[in-house]
Amino acid sequence: MTDDERNPMQAELDDALAQRNAIRRELGDLRAWLCRELGILRQEPGPQGLTVLSVAPDKEIVAAVARLRAEIDALKQPSDGTDPRWSQIDYLILEGRRIQALQRIRDEFGGGIHDALDLLNHRCIRLHQDRLIT
Repeated sequence: MTDDERNPMQAELDDALAQRNAIRRELGDLRAWLCRELGILRQEPGPQGLTVLSVAPDKEIVAAVARLRAEIDALKQPSDGTDPRWSQIDYLILEGRRIQALQRIRDEFGGGIHDALDLLNHRCIRLHQDRLIT
């Protein structure tokens, strides 16, 4: 292999390594930002009494995002069922008449089909958790 052939190969390899390193830096920045925003940035004692900040492992970040998602889903769920509008919707769901329940949700609460589907799915999950649906 001549020097002329090696130089383009080396240049291509150098470019690939530079791209990889840039992606690693971006990923590190993203991890640090996620840890800060999720409140899981670790503080550990460092040398000479300094505090060292370090990011949590990926599994911990994913678990924190999953917990946050569960909290958001819980907030989306309708109230505890004391709203009289839900009793008729619950009856339709329990009877297996989901299309009618979907229409009733849109009539009672407004919004588009996607919002109504989300409410219907959350209500079905809630009824299932309450063991009213098997």
